[in-house]
Amino acid sequence: MKKVLQYLKDYQREHYDLKMYVVIFVFTAICITLNYQFDFEDGVIDSYNGQPIKWLWMFLFHGGPFFIVCLILFAFGKKRDWLSSRSYWVKFIVGFGLLALDRSFYGFTEWLKYLPQMEYHFVIRCANWASSLILVVIPMLILYPLLEKDDVKNYYGLSWQKFDPRPYLIMLGIAAVFIGIGSFLGEIQDFYPRYRGSGANLYLSVNPGISESWLVTIYELSYGSNFISVELIFRGFLIFAFTRTLGGYAVLPMVVTYAFLHFGKPIGETISSVFGGYLLGIISYNSRNIWGGILIHLGVAWLMELFGWMQQ
Repeated sequence: MKKVLQYLKDYQREHYDLKMYVVIFVFTAICITLNYQFDFEDGVIDSYNGQPIKWLWMFLFHGGPFFIVCLILFAFGKKRDWLSSRSYWVKFIVGFGLLALDRSFYGFTEWLKYLPQMEYHFVIRCANWASSLILVVIPMLILYPLLEKDDVKNYYGLSWQKFDPRPYLIMLGIAAVFIGIGSFLGEIQDFYPRYRGSGANLYLSVNPGISESWLVTIYELSYGSNFISVELIFRGFLIFAFTRTLGGYAVLPMVVTYAFLHFGKPIGETISSVFGGYLLGIISYNSRNIWGGILIHLGVAWLMELFGWMQQ
């Protein structure tokens, strides 16, 4: 934990600006309030599910807040070279293009539609969770040597070099206490465990010889794999790909964009994502790897599932 606290102190000493932080905070608060007031993502963007235009919606939905926070940095005189940087715009289009593809891709719906109806729902849910490995992780690894010609070893934080899991396990233990307390809230009980809405009950009804423990394992592994791509994009790409033009300030637009990823989930989870994303972003920026974030993110996700099960 001493190492993590030192990361926080170092980052605050170099990047903290009260007025700028207030402006970013107010912008984020307004976005969260408007989304939950008008249900923008679920009510508007999701109405385009299965249509190619949803890719454009998702590109703007996630790229927009990132760009606006960069403009705030520009206004406060922190970083200004990014606006005319070819590298910034190439990475912006690639990164948010892949994120939009991941969030709008419905190819599996078409490919798996010939499955028996009682099996289809469970299979498609697992496929959609795991699809990020194909749509995000593999393309990122392929494109890395092309986008980062001067650094071909880090792979946006996936390097194991000097990774120490101990401080992250301590943080996960602390998070477990708060998750356990929060699990008594009705809003969280309505959302977790995610497995409950997976359609596994339908699958089991026509495949009685299969143990439900196998379906739980398959679903939770598919669900968990999604967080690897989340960390690779948010704590990996959106920080390391933009440090050349934004420096350590790249953490700030990432945090706001990360909050947008949580729209549609319980509002408490969205608000906590701002603080969690900020902390994990600073850790990633200083440690130069994302495995701590993956460990915490996976742990929190599966703990939410576990406590959700316990409340049933």
